[in-house]
Amino acid sequence: MREIMLVVQLLRDGFFFKCFHRWYALHWPRNQHQASGTFHSFWTLRFLLVLAALATVVISSPAPSIRLHTRQPLAASSLISLEESQRHYLFSVMRARAGDSVALFNGQDGEWLARISTISKSSVQLSLQSQLRPQRAEDGATLLFGVLKGARLPMLVEKATELGVSQLQPVLMQHCAARAVNVPRLQAIAVEAAEQSGRLTVPSMGNPLPLKAALQKWSELQPSRALCVCDERGGSRLIGELAASGEVEANSGVLIGPEGGFSSGEFGLLRELDFVSFVSLGPQILRAETAALASLAVLNVIPRCATKVR
Repeated sequence: MREIMLVVQLLRDGFFFKCFHRWYALHWPRNQHQASGTFHSFWTLRFLLVLAALATVVISSPAPSIRLHTRQPLAASSLISLEESQRHYLFSVMRARAGDSVALFNGQDGEWLARISTISKSSVQLSLQSQLRPQRAEDGATLLFGVLKGARLPMLVEKATELGVSQLQPVLMQHCAARAVNVPRLQAIAVEAAEQSGRLTVPSMGNPLPLKAALQKWSELQPSRALCVCDERGGSRLIGELAASGEVEANSGVLIGPEGGFSSGEFGLLRELDFVSFVSLGPQILRAETAALASLAVLNVIPRCATKVR
């Protein structure tokens, strides 16, 4: 159906029709008697042009618009069975049918083109055809964030995933307005955001940790990587300045406080750590989720641009 609609749009725009009309006027015999054995009806020629455009569109079909993440290994000619939620999405929401194409990725084997072999109200099976993209490293920033309340937390996870974050770590702090975190739901939101944004990996979601435990974990696993602490008090260097100079990199960490900000005791704890860099996001006071996304956007772009310039 998409291919037919594209052909209709081409005809409506009239680009190919006008080009062919110009060629016809210049090169086709004007004397109908001299044109014996040829097509005398221009509408017949236009119909053939429609068929040619349709054939071109069908042969050069774009990549599938549906992308799904799976935990199963992906290899040529493999048969893949999807989870029930994914079957429901394909069958009931997208109205997919046998023969439709789907892009699959698992964070390890790249992205693959798959065809739906069978689909029904109870099951779905796909056959892998070919690899669309090889697997590549997506070593983005790590986001540590104070637990937020309401819809701000799911939005933060979704947008941080779109911005290329590699790890998400909820942190419990003194001024957190919420304490409970539904980790499976947030992980599902990250999966959906990775599917929509074209990523080949899904960021990992950690269980909530107290600030001291989160900092201890950072020092044990990646002590050589900077942890940028967004300081709402002002006076710190701009995160963009540090990123441009190479003092922080694209895969550095970002720590965002909760709605109420860091407590004086938490600031004191952070000042004692060598891997912590206090950073500013400008003169405005930003919401926690805004500060997180602004920091990730800077780390996602400026270090890579600075590397190309150097």
